This record gives sequence, structure tokens and C-alpha cells, in this order.
Amino acid sequence: MTESLIAPEPASQGAGNDVAPPSSRNEGPEQQAAVDPSALLYRGPDAEAGEAAEATDREAPPADEQVPVTYEPFELPQGVEVDSAALEEAQSLFAEARLSQPQAQKLVDLYAGKMNELVQRQIATQISAAQSRQTAWVAEVKNDPELGGRRFEQARAAAQRALNRFGTPELRRTLDELWVGNNPQLFRFFVRVGQAVSEDRYAGTRSSAPTSAADTLYPQQTKE
Repeated sequence: MTESLIAPEPASQGAGNDVAPPSSRNEGPEQQAAVDPSALLYRGPDAEAGEAAEATDREAPPADEQVPVTYEPFELPQGVEVDSAALEEAQSLFAEARLSQPQAQKLVDLYAGKMNELVQRQIATQISAAQSRQTAWVAEVKNDPELGGRRFEQARAAAQRALNRFGTPELRRTLDELWVGNNPQLFRFFVRVGQAVSEDRYAGTRSSAPTSAADTLYPQQTKE
């Protein structure tokens, strides 16, 4: 008869075998403790209870992960502003990573510092480009046949005259803020306005010159 792996065959009756069945053996405490609860063929109540507890532990997350993490307002350097939507997204990542307030603040400080460096580099690049553009504009004006050379000082005086007469403080401030006061085409416009004003004033001065009574009564004789 083939041996069973699950349970031993009961003793045959009348075989003269005086070996008692497993249930009737007089086993001491040491022998009972020697049974391995993890054996494939033995599932004791203690082992089943332990496995059930392990399964429960695997399914339930730790208690601290069930509590949402909230953060106090982060400290930012003066003049630095962070987009509120980006900050909310970052807080979600902080909470997912289970970061504490000090740990999250370190990341915020790192981000703010990098953003400040980026802004400063952009400003420096823009200033350098604007200064180079100003230098190129002045050189273009001084080499212009109409505005440059020996005519440059007169042209600049005419441009300043036009700005003084028709300009406003707001206009001057705008020209300075936009760095366009030396733009060749804008400079040419002010020069021509200033020259036109000078010509009109000169013509008006000639036409409005005072005359004597003799000139008024006897214009022809006065000319002779």
C-alpha cells in the first residue's frame, strides 16, 4: 500500500503490532513542543492566528500614514514670491514623502535661492544687452550723414530743445525706463521737431518786427 503524505495508515488489526496510534501515545510536554507549527503537514491554531495577524498588518497602513500632513506658511526671502499653485503641488509632494516642517522648509529655501539666482542672472544679461545697444545707437547717430559728424552738437541741441518744449516729465521717465532715448530714429524725430521750432520762431520774429510810423505811412519812400 502506498504511504500517505497527509496521515499515516492506521495499524492493521490482528497484525500483532502493539504500537499505539498517534492519538493514544503518552507524549510529554517536550515532545509536544517539538512539533514545528510551520510544517507543511501541521497547521496548529497558534500558527493560523499568527498568519491572520500578519495578513492584517500587511493590509492596514501604519497609523501615522492615515493622518494627513499639513504645513505652516513657509518663510520666504524678502522680495521673493512663489506661485500659489506650484506651492500647493509642492506641499502635496512633501506630504507624500512624509517630510517634517523643517525638512520641507529646507527644500523651499533651496528653491527660492535658485530662483533668485536665476532672476539676478536674467537682470544682469538684460542690462548688459541694453548697454551694448545704447553704445551701438550712439555710434550710429554720430556716423549718420544728417545727424553726425560736425552736425552732431547742433542736432543734439535741437533734440533737447524739442523735448524741453513739448515733452513732459512722464515722457522723460518713460524714455529712461525703456532705454530708448538714444534710438537713432527717435533721436532723428526730436532733432527735426527742434529744427522746425527754431525755423518757425525765426520766421515769426522777422514778420513781427516793429516798424516806424514813416514805414507805415510811406512804405515806398522808406524803401528808396
